[in-house]
Amino acid sequence: MQAVWQKSSSITRAAFKFFKVVLLVLLFFLLQTVVIPHLKIAGIMPNLLMVIIAILTVSYGKLYAFISGALIGIILEAMSYSIPLYYLLIYPVLALLCAQVFADMSDIKREMRRIREAQRLSEAEAQIQAPFMRRRFRIRIRLRRDSPHDLNAHLRILLNTLMLVFLFEGVMMLYIALSGISVTFNHIARILYTAAYTAVCCVVMFPIRAWLGLYKRPRRMKVSEEGEMEVTTNREILRQIALVPDDVPEPKKQVFQFLRKKPKVKKEEPKQDKETVDEADSSIEDGEVPTS
Repeated sequence: MQAVWQKSSSITRAAFKFFKVVLLVLLFFLLQTVVIPHLKIAGIMPNLLMVIIAILTVSYGKLYAFISGALIGIILEAMSYSIPLYYLLIYPVLALLCAQVFADMSDIKREMRRIREAQRLSEAEAQIQAPFMRRRFRIRIRLRRDSPHDLNAHLRILLNTLMLVFLFEGVMMLYIALSGISVTFNHIARILYTAAYTAVCCVVMFPIRAWLGLYKRPRRMKVSEEGEMEVTTNREILRQIALVPDDVPEPKKQVFQFLRKKPKVKKEEPKQDKETVDEADSSIEDGEVPTS
């Protein structure tokens, strides 16, 4: 019975999350088509559709990045007259491509990067401990982060938005060049202005993430009716607590510890009864040999 209830509750949460995604996509599409044309600056408009794709990518992951890109592509393909199937392909592909970089890492990927970072640190410590060892000259080019920690979510949203805008405008620029139109510096300047204007519009990520419930504080201890304290914590906090630290900190060594003398341990002699000692003394005085 409990398993059925948990399954139904998970389905309800997934359906409610999907409803939020659809509602946000429709809202941003209306803002882009109705409100943004009246907010032009020097004939340049921001692309709010890229903003909502970036927000959903960082907030909900790769799956909802593809879903939001596909929904936007379907709506634009149905509402506008342009290259056949252009919007239907370009938005989901760009959303999924950028999600590979800016979405949250999976637990397996995070663990693999943690192991790789620990191996790199151990190799560096081994080289320090063996200073006379011949070192090999290596040129290492890092194309991805080795850290198991994600960047700040707001920074990733901003970078994801800029990457989406540059990729989208770059594809459009390539199409213009292939059509026979000469690309000038004015085209490149307009791309830069559009990216900057869209980056400013990323401010809307704060109220949207708050509405999605991503700023919830961890629950504190509650007092029950009987007066006992009930501890309720978030699953993410419990997962972090359950992780075993990589390196156990060594005890701190005090300065000049080797100069200190170790205290001498006195050996305790076995105590004898007072009566037996007195009897032995009296027998020695009388000339008798004490027997055990």
